[in-house]
Amino acid sequence: MKIDAPDGFTHEPLPEAIARHRHAFSGDGGAYALVILPDGTSFLCKPNGEQMDSEHLDYQQTISKIVEIYGLSAFRGA
Repeated sequence: MKIDAPDGFTHEPLPEAIARHRHAFSGDGGAYALVILPDGTSFLCKPNGEQMDSEHLDYQQTISKIVEIYGLSAFRGA
């Protein structure tokens, strides 16, 4: 079920979006998240079986991880 919003965007409920893209989540452990905090540190969350493990990264480690994921273009001005 897609919902037309007044702002011109089409919104889709999260469960339907995940179901539509389920083929992208093969369960091979490739998914992770980098949660960046306001102070510039972060948590790197990685799957560990049925659970997620997290590692706290300091500012320098966070910058290194962003560069590793996105490359130096992540820091270019808009």
